[in-house]
Amino acid sequence: MNALSHLKQKVNQLSKLTEEEWIDFSSRWKSMDVKKGDYIIQVGQVERYFYFVHEGMLRAFMINNGMDVSVGFTYDGDFSGAYDSFLEQRPADWSMQATTNTELLRIGYSDLMEMFDRYKSVERWGRLFNAQALIGIARRQVEVRSFSAEERFDRLFEQSPHIFQLVSQKHLASYVGMTPETFSRMRKHRMKKDWQ
Repeated sequence: MNALSHLKQKVNQLSKLTEEEWIDFSSRWKSMDVKKGDYIIQVGQVERYFYFVHEGMLRAFMINNGMDVSVGFTYDGDFSGAYDSFLEQRPADWSMQATTNTELLRIGYSDLMEMFDRYKSVERWGRLFNAQALIGIARRQVEVRSFSAEERFDRLFEQSPHIFQLVSQKHLASYVGMTPETFSRMRKHRMKKDWQ
């Protein structure tokens, strides 16, 4: 499946676009290839684009008291970017970097806002996407504020086991809030437990 077909599939899961709407909407998305280690945005830059990850993986992170803290990960079939910076058109508080060679589609701020204004179906897709994003943020807040690091590890292992093959232990450890050494011990313990 090519990138635009993949995008169409994801958009249509939330809101069906007519063929005419899809042709106009899809013409606004441009392809972008990012090499492993390259940034799509860094702290202090204004996010001008909203992204769709066709293939590959991106990591959102910030530096807090000298520590690299992973905020989240997006991969095949996810929408991505410094969304708060994009919506407010203000400098980003965190960076986003490719952890693999990544194939993206991107749409500019003014193009997306024009599509929201022009087509009810695109506006509906945006509203439903935003609702999903807010639910995800709320769940992550509860997780960070209420769960122990071990509970966050278990939840990640249960909900996204594939991520353990895609992301370095160091970055996953910072995401769940533990040292890489503790993360490694927990991972070994969990793997051993699952084999029994």
